[in-house]
Amino acid sequence: MKIKEVIQFLETKYPLAWQEDFDNCGLQCGNAEQEITGVLVCFEMSDYTIEEALKMGANMVISHHPLMLKNGIRQVAPVNRVGRIICKALENRMVLYAMHTNMDSAPTGVNTFFAQKLNLQNVSVLAPNPANLEIGLGRVGDLVEPMEALPFLAWVKKTMGVKVLKYFGDEDKKIRRVAVCGGGGSSFIRDAIAAGADAYISGDIKYHDFHVADHRMIIADLGHLETEHFVKEIIYNELKENFTNFAVHFCEKEMMQIKVL
Repeated sequence: MKIKEVIQFLETKYPLAWQEDFDNCGLQCGNAEQEITGVLVCFEMSDYTIEEALKMGANMVISHHPLMLKNGIRQVAPVNRVGRIICKALENRMVLYAMHTNMDSAPTGVNTFFAQKLNLQNVSVLAPNPANLEIGLGRVGDLVEPMEALPFLAWVKKTMGVKVLKYFGDEDKKIRRVAVCGGGGSSFIRDAIAAGADAYISGDIKYHDFHVADHRMIIADLGHLETEHFVKEIIYNELKENFTNFAVHFCEKEMMQIKVL
């Protein structure tokens, strides 16, 4: 089987047309015409990721975050992280591929999975694509039963398996409706307010962004990786369920493992 056949399958289910304007999903580098020997699935590509793929005999690496955005590098040389990774991959005839906002927006992608993790009901897209209301970033839905704010936040922390949760808002608020957005979702705070959410959960919320809701809802920041790490599981399962003629592996060591004292 050729690598391009795997890419065709992925892009049928997660079309590149669903990505955001700033993004650069899809093939990052390499020759997709070659035979596939294995796939390594990671959150973000790193020097270690390439070495791990080589040890496993995998000549395709699929990540969530792309190496380059549309305003990316203009020179490929082993003088920085991106240049080193591309040069190493090409030297070893590897294909690097990214599934980012096209997967965030998909009906079976990151944000839908996020909503399912919290068992939200009556789920809809938070910021739908005008051309297709079934795709778009973020999700909003209802809790099975309303919860007090602090027990709700403690439950979210436990359910998502995070060590730290930052929040701001009225602790006396009853939580019935919840909006979520995996990754950096500060730009969708107003969408969450408009959707009638009592709580909005995402990552990369800046200090001043917490004030946008003005006590109309609680805003909780779980971290960027912490709200998207299950993307690897989605990609892994898609490949395992649809292909049997090559091995699929999880990356054992991600580049950005920020630690908390």
